[in-house]
Amino acid sequence: MKTLKIFSLILLVAALFTSCEKEDEGTPSQVTKTYEYSQILRGSKDINGTITDFPILTLANIIGEDAAKNFKSAEMQIASCYIEIDGLDQITAPSGVATLKDFTVQIGTHPAIVLGDCKVQPQLQNEFGSDVSQSTAKFINIVTNIFTDLTSGNKSAQIKVSFNPNVDIPASSNLRIKIVVSGTYHYVVFE
Repeated sequence: MKTLKIFSLILLVAALFTSCEKEDEGTPSQVTKTYEYSQILRGSKDINGTITDFPILTLANIIGEDAAKNFKSAEMQIASCYIEIDGLDQITAPSGVATLKDFTVQIGTHPAIVLGDCKVQPQLQNEFGSDVSQSTAKFINIVTNIFTDLTSGNKSAQIKVSFNPNVDIPASSNLRIKIVVSGTYHYVVFE
């Protein structure tokens, strides 16, 4: 009989310990978010420059501080991801056509990806259109690099852009790069 009482007591303590442990684990939750990271582009005529002072994009920007702190995993929603250069059609060049030559994007320590020449009306293979959502493989590779950095390590992505404009582009021209990142994010909520 003593053995049965001791066994019951051990079972009761184990059950209490297990229920307390589950409370500490929190409640699994998820959210699907599409986030637009938009920054002003600027440059000097015929000078290939790199913009390195964009604000760092963090997972907390997208899903909030608490969710980012308790983040577990994520899946990228590729169908909703794209990159767009917006506002080039509002810039006039002496030749009539503003061009951003050798437009390149680098995310953190990932290799830089050369997208080609950005024009309002692209005609050649190495050109892509402005004011159009771009989601071909090389554009999605950039978004994938961002998503990878956001969901691993220090949960942030540093974005650098370089290009050679054929006309001066002041910040007041409102030329922008828009990077749209979409994903389903899994995290834990603690009560």
